[in-house]
Amino acid sequence: KNIGYIKLKSFNENSDKQFIKKIKNYEKQKLIGYIIDLRNNPGGLLNQAVSITDFFLEEGEIVSTKGRRISETRKFFARSGDGVKGKPIIVLINNGSASASEIFAGALKDHKRAIILGENSYGKGSVQSIIPLRNGGGIRLTISKYYLPSGKSISEVGVSPDIFVEEQNQFEFDSENDNQLNYAIKLFQS
Repeated sequence: KNIGYIKLKSFNENSDKQFIKKIKNYEKQKLIGYIIDLRNNPGGLLNQAVSITDFFLEEGEIVSTKGRRISETRKFFARSGDGVKGKPIIVLINNGSASASEIFAGALKDHKRAIILGENSYGKGSVQSIIPLRNGGGIRLTISKYYLPSGKSISEVGVSPDIFVEEQNQFEFDSENDNQLNYAIKLFQS
């Protein structure tokens, strides 16, 4: 009752507005912290990952991209102001957490802003561009790779949790069998 829980299913064009609005509503209550569930979140837009991560960071690098061309090499930094004023955060990840999810979890982990709980993430650390073809189709081309503030690449390694909690056999999200969520709740209560 005193923990804010948000499950983010993907990072699409409206995710940051919806996410931040939800957090601001939670902030009106007397909460002790937040659980952000990114399990099975395949990722999405880089700008959304940066925007949502920025909301929780006071300062520092969020992510960088490095490619062959200088135009594909960029760094993204947090603007001043932590939207939840330093309240503790636990981020849930699993092997289905990829791309933008890994940027969010990895940046908060590197800045020691959140505890990452669950299983190793997927390891999709590539930036892709879609080149349209005349026939209406397209080619997806990898143009650069993501790097966490620590300088580590996400590609094929993923983000490792601070606390490893394996999904149980009869695992169900948001149920009594959700041992990862239950572990996170117990952490707040201890």
